[in-house]
Amino acid sequence: MSKICIVSSHSPYSSTSVRDGIESLLVAASFDMDASLLVLGDGILQLLNKQAPESLPQKNTGSLLQALEIYGVESIYVCEQDLVDRGLTQDDLILTPTIISRSQVPSLLQEQDSILNF
Repeated sequence: MSKICIVSSHSPYSSTSVRDGIESLLVAASFDMDASLLVLGDGILQLLNKQAPESLPQKNTGSLLQALEIYGVESIYVCEQDLVDRGLTQDDLILTPTIISRSQVPSLLQEQDSILNF
């Protein structure tokens, strides 16, 4: 089974890249690929559980992220330092990701057959 990792490092409503990344992840999972999501930097903000983008011209990414479980995407990773830098804890997130250290990121990516950055 081919392993693909989507790396998302943009804030949720700065562009369409976050939505594009999540949709790519869902497509990969629907084709029975071993799909994972690595959220880095400001990308952590897309996982916040209390988003209210009603006044923005984009849809809430939270509902799209909740579809990951339906598609069988279980490997979701967040860098611990990114949480700390933003004063967040796992309780602030809509999903329950695996929290990894910054030093674990290269080995995680090295295990992948494909990496797509969004």
